[in-house]
Amino acid sequence: MHTLNQKNLLAQRLSGQKLVVPDMRPIMSHWPCGQHDDYKVVKGAVEKRLAIFANEKHQKALSDADPALLAARWWPTTSIRSYSVMTDLVIWFGLWDDVIERLTDTTAAESLRVSTKKFIRNALSPTEGSSTIVTSNPLIQSFQPIADEARTFYNEDQLKILIGHFCRYIDATRLEAEAELSSEIPDLKEYWEVRILTSGMGTLLGLSEYSLQVQLPPSFVQSEAYGTLWVTTVVINSIINDLISLKKEMKAQSVVNSVAILFHQYNDLDIAVQMSLDHTRQLVDLFDRTATEVLSSSDSFNAEELDAIRQIIDLMRTVNTGNLEWSLQAQRYGVAQHITESGAIEVVL
Repeated sequence: MHTLNQKNLLAQRLSGQKLVVPDMRPIMSHWPCGQHDDYKVVKGAVEKRLAIFANEKHQKALSDADPALLAARWWPTTSIRSYSVMTDLVIWFGLWDDVIERLTDTTAAESLRVSTKKFIRNALSPTEGSSTIVTSNPLIQSFQPIADEARTFYNEDQLKILIGHFCRYIDATRLEAEAELSSEIPDLKEYWEVRILTSGMGTLLGLSEYSLQVQLPPSFVQSEAYGTLWVTTVVINSIINDLISLKKEMKAQSVVNSVAILFHQYNDLDIAVQMSLDHTRQLVDLFDRTATEVLSSSDSFNAEELDAIRQIIDLMRTVNTGNLEWSLQAQRYGVAQHITESGAIEVVL
């Protein structure tokens, strides 16, 4: 069992180390950041629902994750209706992700993937209605109202793209499970190839246009620039998550984390943190350069299209500043009590 020993050894080397993450806010201080005005109202409604819907263990996990806060931070300017729907999506995604991660039976896990994809394809189909699927799985079935909202705003091409985001994420959870069971610690390139898919951000970013009620020009969605903005947003989000969640993941006996991999390579946790922050700065610069180039293309898009693109670009920025604020505030990662006066996180692993 050489692999497991290698992973155990890495966990042992990390255990007891002092993780110091400097204040990350300055890296994105020029990006928009906010919180939805209706956060407390939606949070109260969510808690009432969960008291009926979820068992005590799930209630605690969801309360710690505070999905209403995540949605409030990611989509602070959206309408109350869209904010409520996006909160429901965050809850659905969090529950589904938790269930698939806990399934040790590979057959049962694959059955859940297949049935979920089948339901989502049908629920998001432009012709949905005459052959609505009803499933005995209440978690899968709870996606239906979210799909109904998406179908009221998205056209056929947008719905196909959205289905693709969900299916790629669901399929990628198989890769994630294999990575956890693998006998090898992945290198960074291998890690990011899987992490970009398993982060699940495609399922959330895929409803950006719905959340803002804007239509992006298809030529932009299919462009290399849009792909760069999308992937950069996902990786920034994931690096921040890896830095903040390292202690939590180690408690769950997982070292499949970009910071842990860098520590494995360089045997210095401070260097691993600094390299992660440097990578984040580079990605923020790449995002800004790409955004400037796109918004300077006045000859490619009309005024209405440019306004929609500008709103989505700002949303992607807000997703990352909001994700950082949520990660620091919510009990999910338990870092709030370890933040110093300088804004740094200091915690013993």
